[in-house]
Amino acid sequence: MQTPRRILLIQLRAIGDVILTTPALRVLKRHFPDADIDFITTPAPAEILAGNPNLHEIILYPYRANDFAGLLKFCVKLYRNKYDISVDYLGTTATAVMSLASRAPRRVGYRLRFRRCFYTHHEQNYRGDVYNALTKFSLLKPLGISEEETDTEIFVTPEAAEWADQLFDLMGWKDEEVIALSPAAKRQARQWLPERFAEVARWLMSRGHRIVLTWGPGERDYVAGVARLIGSPDLLFPQTTLMQLAALLQRCRLLVCNCGGTKHVAVAVGTPTLTIHGPTDPRVWTPQGDARHAYVRAELDCLDCGKRECEPLKCMAAVSAEQVIQKILEMGVLA
Repeated sequence: MQTPRRILLIQLRAIGDVILTTPALRVLKRHFPDADIDFITTPAPAEILAGNPNLHEIILYPYRANDFAGLLKFCVKLYRNKYDISVDYLGTTATAVMSLASRAPRRVGYRLRFRRCFYTHHEQNYRGDVYNALTKFSLLKPLGISEEETDTEIFVTPEAAEWADQLFDLMGWKDEEVIALSPAAKRQARQWLPERFAEVARWLMSRGHRIVLTWGPGERDYVAGVARLIGSPDLLFPQTTLMQLAALLQRCRLLVCNCGGTKHVAVAVGTPTLTIHGPTDPRVWTPQGDARHAYVRAELDCLDCGKRECEPLKCMAAVSAEQVIQKILEMGVLA
C-alpha cells in the first residue's frame, strides 16, 4: 500500500466512544508517522481530543441527526480535502456518506446492509464481547495493522490542570482524600438508585474522605437531589467543562459511577474506577486485566438487555450499597 498523506477518522456522538478510539488513533499514527490524521466528531466530545499529538485537525460536525441539508453542506467542504484513507467507526448513513465524500481510495467500515457500498474495505465481525477499545482495531486490519492496545488517553491542558490545582488548594484537599461520585446517567436504565449513592458517600465521608459529585448538562437537579440525600447540599459544585472534569478526576483517588462517559474520562487519566453495571456488559466497557478498574453487578436473568429505559429497574435495584462498599475495600485504593 502506498504511504498515505492524509487519513480521516469518523466517530461522532458519545464521549466514551471517542475516548475509546484513542488507542487505535495512537497505533495508526505510529504506523503512518508522516500522515496527517483528521478526526470528525461532534462538538461535545471534541474538547477531550484537544492537544492529542496524534491528530492534525479536529473537524466539528455541528448538525443534528436527520439534518440532510447540513450533512450535504458538510460533505461539500469535506470533498475538497481529498483523503487517502478514511475509517468510519460509527457506521450510520451520515458517516457512510462522509466516508464517500472524503474521496479516499481506501474507505474502511463495518459490513452493514445498505451502507457497505460506501466502503472499499469491510470488517464483517463486530466484536461485542471484548473491551470496546479493542473492537476499534478491527477496522485497522485492512490497512495492514495487526497491533492492539487498550490504554485510552486524554491530554489534560495546562489551563485545566491549573484550574484543578487552584480548586484543591482553595478547598484544602489532598489528592488521597478525594473520591468522585457520578450518580447520573444519560440513560435511565443505567442509573443506580440515588439513595444507594448517598449511603456510599456517607460511608466514605465517615472514613475521612472528601466527596465530589460530578454532573453534566441536564443532570444538575438530579445530582442536587443526591447531595440532599447525603445531607450535604454544598457537595454540588458548578458544572465543569470536559477538560476540567478530566483534570479534576486525575487528582481523585477513585471514581464511583454508572456506566457512562465520566467513567471513560477517569480511565483515560489514570484514575481507578468502580462501576455499577446493569443492562450493559462490563466486559465491553471495562479495561481487561486492569485491577484499578472494577465493577459490581447483580445476577439476574434479564442482564445484557441493553435497554435505555426500564421501569422496574431490577438489575440496578438489586445492587446494594453494602456490595459497592465491599468492592471498594477489595480494590485497596483507599488511603
